[in-house]
Amino acid sequence: MNTFLISICLFFHFWDSQIFTQGKIFIYTIQYHQRELNITTNETISLAITGNGWRNATEQKEAIWHYHTRSKTRLKFKDQFSLGWLSTDTTGIIENDHKIWLHPPRNNQYTLTETAPFPDFRQNKNIGDSYSSITFMGTGLGPWKGKKVKSNYSITNICKGTADSLWTIKAASEVEGKINNCEFIFSDKRGFISLFYSFFNGDSMTMQLKN
Repeated sequence: MNTFLISICLFFHFWDSQIFTQGKIFIYTIQYHQRELNITTNETISLAITGNGWRNATEQKEAIWHYHTRSKTRLKFKDQFSLGWLSTDTTGIIENDHKIWLHPPRNNQYTLTETAPFPDFRQNKNIGDSYSSITFMGTGLGPWKGKKVKSNYSITNICKGTADSLWTIKAASEVEGKINNCEFIFSDKRGFISLFYSFFNGDSMTMQLKN
C-alpha cells in the first residue's frame, strides 16, 4: 500500500503555514466497499474551506463536505444505516500549533467513519510516538448515539521530500468492543492525502487526494 514510503527519512520541521485556508477546495476520490452485499462504489467527494468559524464550535474552522453521489448509490445501500443522504454537510476542522484534526465524511454510505479514528495529526512527533483521543457520538447515530470512541494513534514513518514532508499514522478505535483500523498519510503542504479505513463489520473505505 505504501511502497513510495519505503525508506525512513530524517526530519527537522518548523510549522510555518496554514493548510486549510479560506477558499481552498480538497477533492478526493473515494471508494467504499460494503462486505455483506459485496457492493463497491467509486465516487468523488470534496471539502471546501469557507474561512468562517464553525457555528457548533467557534474554535474550529468551518468546512463543507460536498458529496458527488450517483443517483443509483442510494438504492444500492438502501438497507444500510445512514446518518442521512445529503449533497452537502457543514462541519469543523481544528488547525493550530498542536494538531490538525479533520471531521471525515459521515453521511450517505460513509456513516461508519463516526466509529473510527478521526484524521488527527499531532505536531512535533517522531517515529514511534503515540497519542490518543476520546470522542462521543452525537444524535442521529442510531445504536451508537452517546457511545464513547477511544482511538490510539502511532507515527510509523516520516519522510521529508523536496515538495513536502509526509507522515504515516496508524490508528485504531474501539467502541463497545468493536475495533476499526485506519492508516492516514499526512502532508505538511496538502493535509491528509490518503486515508484507509477497515471497519469492524468488514467494510472498507479509501480516500485519495486528487489535487
